[in-house]
Amino acid sequence: MADQEFDFDAEFSLLDIGVTTSMLQAGGLRPSVIAFHVDRRMDAMTLDWEDGQSPDVALEDARRHLRNTNPAAYAFVALANRTNDTITYFQPRDHKPGVSDYLTIQMYAANGIMRSVAYPIRKQGQTLSFGQPIATYSENTPWEPIGDIWENPFCINDLVRFRTGDRAVDPSSALWQMIVDLTRLRIQEDQHNSDEYLRFLNDLRDSIFVVLSRSAGSSQKVMLKPRTYFNPLGILETDASRLRLVETSQETIEQVSAT
Repeated sequence: MADQEFDFDAEFSLLDIGVTTSMLQAGGLRPSVIAFHVDRRMDAMTLDWEDGQSPDVALEDARRHLRNTNPAAYAFVALANRTNDTITYFQPRDHKPGVSDYLTIQMYAANGIMRSVAYPIRKQGQTLSFGQPIATYSENTPWEPIGDIWENPFCINDLVRFRTGDRAVDPSSALWQMIVDLTRLRIQEDQHNSDEYLRFLNDLRDSIFVVLSRSAGSSQKVMLKPRTYFNPLGILETDASRLRLVETSQETIEQVSAT
């Protein structure tokens, strides 16, 4: 199933029918990710988190799994509550249907096609039904907890480097000189932690950073931070296309995450 052979409309329609039917029959739905692979395999990953906790970690784990397996397309289905501009995903076991609850179905393909549909959930007694669905064909849909894993494959705590010929800070700029001068001063004043300051300078020279998050303003941008405590640079927002993933061990990334 190469990208051009993936029948997005047919697969989305089948998914839509299957998910809505299952929801009506079972009365609930666990949040899940379905990956569609190039060899026509499909696999599903059920997301779980503790009652009352944020689903962010589970969603990021799902995104990382999808990024690592690189499917031709993926779908995300979940129950959600939308109050004004705030969307909250929930497990069926820890939520009673409310007036702003939806069944959400999203599908993304490697060729850039995406579709999202949200069904308002109605409940009278023990009977579930759906209201008029809200369909979206834009990458800027609010129902986008995982997003584009192909154009922007980076996950939180990834160690990344700017591509060859590109830098976070131009070495000829006044900002670069100011940062170098400040770091040199800190080394002189705090020699006990000089390794930390030198590590920051080495990473700045090599343009190595940790992914803090994806940008709230654009699905194609990420927020970066140095991997050291010492950080005179602050938080950087940059295009994902300027970056590549550093080939490093998971243990290294976990260590960076902890700091």
